This record gives sequence, structure tokens and C-alpha cells, in this order.
Amino acid sequence: MSFVDLLYRWRINESKERIERKQDNEIYVTDLIYCPLKYRYQKMYKELSIVASVSPTTIMGELIHIGMEKLASDLLKGKNIMSEVEVERKINIDGKEYVIKGRADLIVDNNIIEIKSSRSDTNIPHEHHILQLRIYLWLTGCKRGLLLYITSNRIAEYEIIEPLSDGEISDLVRSITSGEPAPRYQWECSYCSYALICPKKRT
Repeated sequence: MSFVDLLYRWRINESKERIERKQDNEIYVTDLIYCPLKYRYQKMYKELSIVASVSPTTIMGELIHIGMEKLASDLLKGKNIMSEVEVERKINIDGKEYVIKGRADLIVDNNIIEIKSSRSDTNIPHEHHILQLRIYLWLTGCKRGLLLYITSNRIAEYEIIEPLSDGEISDLVRSITSGEPAPRYQWECSYCSYALICPKKRT
């Protein structure tokens, strides 16, 4: 038995299932916070999506999530705690219904906790992480969110209390359907699995 093989097979199977069950009108929270062209390329080049899921950095982040969620369950006994919570909300935009879906790391009482692992604590909290948590507040109706960063430099948390509005969500969805702006952030192309085939790649 090889643990390396087990880890890779776990990630590949999870990635395949996530791609295959995604409906045409479904948009994941992660789709909304990154370059809108990734949403298109995930459908066109599913194999590249799977490749991205087995990078060592991605796997390390997943393992940190799993460990932190288990530890939170042990430390917060007596609290109403849920992990890997599937959430969704429908929204009508320009006459079409979309389903915004996500999976919150932890919900403790009425608080969402998003766990982030990073090599460095430079510039945290990151803009796209704040956006992600604000979307989760909109999705769930929770009143408070925490970004919990686990880095090689320190462990830190940041409170977020303002959800996105329906209008802001609509603008993000329109960005997905229009493919603009691409990229959403200047740094994205350096980490993108689709950079080799993308005409909008920034060096």
C-alpha cells in the first residue's frame, strides 16, 4: 500500500465527481472569486482541472483543512459545529436562474470559519479570500465570518461581517458569463493550469 497513491487517487476521484455533477446553471463560489475564463475552461478542458487538483500545494492545503476541522470539533465540544457544509442559493439574473453553490469549511453557531493555508503571511487577508467569505455570508445568512490563516510565519484570524449584496453577486455572475475581466487579478496567470492555452495570459 502506498500512501502517495492513496492521496492522489483520493484527490483525482473527488475532482472528477465535482466536475461531473456540476449543472450548466450552477456556479461555485470559487468560480466567482477567480478569473472568469477558468469557469469556461473547466468545462472545455476537464482533464486540466483534475491535474490542478493533485498539485502538492493543493493536497497540503486539503490536509491542513481536514486536520483543522477535526481539531475544531474536539476543541469546541458543546458548540453547534458543522464542517464541510454544502450551501446553495438561487438568484435570477437577466431572466435566467442560477444556483450559487459552495462548501463552507466550518460553521460554529452562526459563524463561518474559512481555513486558509499559505506559505507566507505577506498581505493577508487576501482580497479574494475576503470576497469568498462575504459570498458565504450572503449564501448562509450567517452574521459573522472568520478567515483563519495558517502560515509558516504565524497563525492569524480576521473578522468579516459584511455579506455581498444581491447586486454584487449579480455583477460577479455577469462577469462569469461575459468572461471579463480576465484575469481578475494580475497574479492569477502564474498559478493557472490553463495559462498555456489562454489568449488572455499575462506574463
